[in-house]
Amino acid sequence: MSRPDADMKDERMPPHLGIVADDVTGATTVAALLAHAGVSNAVLLDPSYCQGDEGSGYDAVVVSTDSRALLPEEARVRVAAATRSLLEAGATLFSKRTDTTSRGGIGYEVEGMLSQLDEDYVAVLVPAMPQSKRIVVGGYSLIDSVMLEFTGVATDVRTPVHESHLPTLIGSQLTQELEHISICDVLGGEQSLIRRFTEARSQGCRVFLADAASLADVELIARVLVGLGWKVVCVDPGPFTQAFALASGITTHAKVDKPPLRTEPQPYERGTAVVVVGSATAVTNTQMRSLLDQEGSVALSVRIAPLVCGGQRLREESERVLAELDRSWDESRPPRVVVVGLESSLTGCLVDIDRIETEAGIERGVGAANVAARLGQIGREVIDRIGGARLAGTYFTGGDVMVNTCHAMEAKGLSLEGYVIPQADQGRIVGGPFAGLPVVGKGGLTGGPLTAIHIVNRLFDERKVS
Repeated sequence: MSRPDADMKDERMPPHLGIVADDVTGATTVAALLAHAGVSNAVLLDPSYCQGDEGSGYDAVVVSTDSRALLPEEARVRVAAATRSLLEAGATLFSKRTDTTSRGGIGYEVEGMLSQLDEDYVAVLVPAMPQSKRIVVGGYSLIDSVMLEFTGVATDVRTPVHESHLPTLIGSQLTQELEHISICDVLGGEQSLIRRFTEARSQGCRVFLADAASLADVELIARVLVGLGWKVVCVDPGPFTQAFALASGITTHAKVDKPPLRTEPQPYERGTAVVVVGSATAVTNTQMRSLLDQEGSVALSVRIAPLVCGGQRLREESERVLAELDRSWDESRPPRVVVVGLESSLTGCLVDIDRIETEAGIERGVGAANVAARLGQIGREVIDRIGGARLAGTYFTGGDVMVNTCHAMEAKGLSLEGYVIPQADQGRIVGGPFAGLPVVGKGGLTGGPLTAIHIVNRLFDERKVS
């Protein structure tokens, strides 16, 4: 849901709810949940933007600290600074958005957030996200009935998790005691929860972790805490924050129904949609092939080696891609969709970035970051060549690609309105020369073969180009 019209409310109204996420993908996930409940929101790409116009006029503001893989002290300091920015912007409710698989230094970041708030604040962790089959029972995290440590998160390259018992995992990251509220306490109902929370609080506890196996459990915990009148920092993947904000009386707005999903182009469509693709998953490759099979779709394949190496090779690659766009352009019938994609995304053949780094004498690990940033730059050059007035919307696949292309487009953030399908988050660009442009961001593993077609068609339905 985008910012309400100026005649409906004060444009300088401070955000009611301030949320700190450890990456942008997580930020858009919680913002999409809030939008689904009718809460206006903005996901800002830098916490400093809270002080500008981009952060005003929304009921919820989400900032990303990009801190999931940082060392503990660096993550704590970064979250503390983001919390100060939200406080100075006027936020009165606070949330720390966590990964659904509990990656990163959640405990360190919770203490960073508490360090900026008065001592009456307590942190309540409700790590469950039942609608995505993430529940917590007996302190153990279960992902679709599988213990967390036995899922793919155990082999995550940057932030692996090897402990399923969350009070143990997160408690080890805290300098203070963590009180576990068991599923028995939750199933015991309102009075049971009130008794457990108040007893622990009377003993000085300031950090709680509660089990939850259903959305009803999450909502009950939220109602109890609101009823107690406590100052609470919600720590969760999104459902608890949503339930607590609604129970606290955050303003909601009537939702505008979105058009149904469709697979066929329509005569009323105008303009060109731009798709920037950095994911190399089989799911993404299948989706792109389906999209490119449609009439009016053009693929601009971007080679990875020049993105890794930069310099003259990058300039030549950019010029080659733009020349390819020019050759495909027919003024009497311009492309309906332009896909700017890594060669691996479009062919399905993986490229050995480590080898390219070694051959070019580039520090290991730098190449992947270069690829995302420079693909975003080329995406912006393609958009400029097409012209903003003709642009129907943009669709990004891959979190790093979304962030870097938004930066290249001079955007300050995104305002989420909901989703095309779950985890294909839909909204509009905030700030910069493309403010208000429809945008969809999606992870590389989300959706089926027709998802890219559905997303592009939704962009055409949202943006009317004359």
